Amino acid sequence: MRRRVPYAMTSTRPESVTCLACREHARREHLRLAGQVELLGRTPGAAVSAANAARAGRGLRDLAERYAG
Repeated sequence: MRRRVPYAMTSTRPESVTCLACREHARREHLRLAGQVELLGRTPGAAVSAANAARAGRGLRDLAERYAG
């Protein structure tokens, strides 16, 4: 008798990732990266402005929340 088992599905859309561990990992990593980008924007002489870094950080935090949803 053949067994049918579920497979985790990956996707470029956070809402479509079915592996809970993958979703949690992606959320953590996007939040970590958001913090790093925002810190970079506050560094004197950085190649990216504080406003652009804050905007990028918000985008990464929004993406992280889509993995939590």
